[in-house]
Amino acid sequence: MGKKGKKDQAGKPKKLTPKDVGKRLDVLVKKLGEELKGADLFAPLPPTEDCAICFVPLSRVKSETYYQTCCGNEVCKACYMENKTSINKQNEEKGGKKLALTCPFCREPTPNPDEEYAQLQARCLQNDYIAPALMGESYRRGTRNGRAIRKDDLKALDYFIRSVELGSPEACTRIAEYYHEGNGVAVNTEKVALFDRIGALRGCTIARHNIGSSEYELGNHEIAIRHWKISAEAGYQNSLNALKEIYNASDKGPGKEFISKGEMDTVYRSGHDAQMEVKSEEREKHSGTRSSLPFD
Repeated sequence: MGKKGKKDQAGKPKKLTPKDVGKRLDVLVKKLGEELKGADLFAPLPPTEDCAICFVPLSRVKSETYYQTCCGNEVCKACYMENKTSINKQNEEKGGKKLALTCPFCREPTPNPDEEYAQLQARCLQNDYIAPALMGESYRRGTRNGRAIRKDDLKALDYFIRSVELGSPEACTRIAEYYHEGNGVAVNTEKVALFDRIGALRGCTIARHNIGSSEYELGNHEIAIRHWKISAEAGYQNSLNALKEIYNASDKGPGKEFISKGEMDTVYRSGHDAQMEVKSEEREKHSGTRSSLPFD
């Protein structure tokens, strides 16, 4: 190969290979294994961040929030929709040039799908764990906000790894799914458990619920119920439903002896308080609107 050929080749990004992703996964697994040593698996979930606009805590349900690729802020569904409604109302009341829809935080114009994708790529270079998680979702699903993207599970996994490295709770559940389904990696139940446990410790109620489900299937009913209690008390409905099903069973079903009436009352009360903590009048008004974080 001549000098020109070598120069042209040097300027091209290195092609992603399963071997490269496998090596990164091995390093990540080792690091997370160390992180898990001595950790209290039944520790309370860490608090969520506040909405960048209204300062009410963000819901743990990611579909209740909007991620702004222009500035990297998360805002609640209500603040996003209130901003959109306000701009639309002003446009209806005035003639002439219409106001453009803008970000409710930084006021940058809302990007079109191509611009939004470019912004998301740029955010991936800013040590922002949400951006690579969303990019992974884009390649996993083959679409991003209506923009067709070539479906690529290897790229998706690579982005999820990056997101977990930066501290994402939700991306842990995606990698756990890859190991559970054998999607691009060998099925490995130990690694499924590892990623779910890390996700749970970082605050992901889905990961916490998944641990409970796995333990229950293994016959570890008391341990499963302890995990479900944590996520149910944080407001996760699926965990509350699992506990209700066991407690309300007419016969003495598996695990029923580990749930008392007093404990169920506490779960109901704590779960309700957690759900009310992230509610507001505006959020209730826009509760049926889809958001940009498809992790639930």
